[in-house]
Amino acid sequence: MKIRFLILSILFVGTVSEVIAQEKRILTLEECKGMALKNNVDMQTGRIDVAAAKQTQKDAFTKYFPKITAGAVSYKADDNLIEGVIPPIPSLGLETPMEVGVLEEGNLITASAIQPIFAGGQIVNSNKLAKTALEASRLQLNMTADKVELETETYFWKIVSLKEAEKTLAILDTLLQNLHKDVSLAVKTGITTHNDLLTVQLKQNELQSTRLQVENGMQLSKMALCQYIGIPLDSASYIDVPEIDVEIKNPAEYLVDHQSMLPSLSAYKLLGKNVEVYELKRKIVLGQQLPTVGVGVTYAYEDWMFDRSRNHFVMMATLSVPISDWWGGSHKFKRSKLEEKKALQQQQDGGEKLQLKMQQSWNLLTESYKQIILAESAVSESEENLRMQTNNYHSGICSLSELLDAQGLYQKSRNRYTDACIDYKIKVTQYQKDTGQ
Repeated sequence: MKIRFLILSILFVGTVSEVIAQEKRILTLEECKGMALKNNVDMQTGRIDVAAAKQTQKDAFTKYFPKITAGAVSYKADDNLIEGVIPPIPSLGLETPMEVGVLEEGNLITASAIQPIFAGGQIVNSNKLAKTALEASRLQLNMTADKVELETETYFWKIVSLKEAEKTLAILDTLLQNLHKDVSLAVKTGITTHNDLLTVQLKQNELQSTRLQVENGMQLSKMALCQYIGIPLDSASYIDVPEIDVEIKNPAEYLVDHQSMLPSLSAYKLLGKNVEVYELKRKIVLGQQLPTVGVGVTYAYEDWMFDRSRNHFVMMATLSVPISDWWGGSHKFKRSKLEEKKALQQQQDGGEKLQLKMQQSWNLLTESYKQIILAESAVSESEENLRMQTNNYHSGICSLSELLDAQGLYQKSRNRYTDACIDYKIKVTQYQKDTGQ
């Protein structure tokens, strides 16, 4: 029994130690970003797209090499497929007519290799098209990475915001506890009525209800972060974010020239790749209307006539002219030119929209900074108002409801300031992503 108890104690201590270790796991913002870039489903899908584009490029490269084909025919008929009569030929010793038949059974094996010499640029342009598609898939992956990092920051800062809300609730809880003691004493001495004590207790109940909402929001936010960065949902109970002093810099430190940053944006590069794609498609369509030239060799083995077998090697050159396709091909070529023109227009339009997006992102950033200044001023004012109302209440100058209102204003101003700081940090990241920094 003692040994069993000792073993159970060791297992219990080990389990507790493991839980404590899990509870102490602090995830920084950079760690969360790193895990998201590695594990997020969108990133994994993007990497699959890049891998598929690489295979397409390798497939296009094989078209430079000879095209090798092989075939075999074997047959057996119930009778000769060709029959005839050989007349008498005395000189050969054939004195009477003789019936003969061939092709009753036989085999034919062929193999050929054709090396394309000229294909109207179709092979070269197809390889360029595959390379462009690969580059486009990589640019798309970069854009996905920017999106994933921004979304990760949003989840991360949401948790930080809720932690700050918990601190505010703790401060208010202390104030209400002290107020409850003062009002209880005042009720006992007959200075105030029991209604004031009930009012304080009601505020305490409201505070506990708010605390419960914040705790539930915290748990849900942690689960959302876990899901997004690719770790088990049950890890939400064992992770936390560090205490952070949010550094607020003037937005002027992030300002860049939007016009000069445009060519560096992955979204703008992707528009350029789209133009390249349609340009290459037009060249491929043109190549389909041009003659194709190739050289090759064919080997054949046959044993179906006169019980004899033969081997053949044939050198050959091929020329294919798509005469009947010229009419329909001309319309196809015109359509490809229109699609290329459309892609050019989309590039210009998309570039202008990206510049507008950069300007909008800058406007939101500066507005968010101004909101921080206003919120910071409101916190200072609410703190001073709460101090004055607390002193006035103890001096009997203001009522209990006025003091509670002052506490409520203090809570709102602190939460507003926290939210403004968090929003600013997200707006900074958004602006940097939008401007390619």
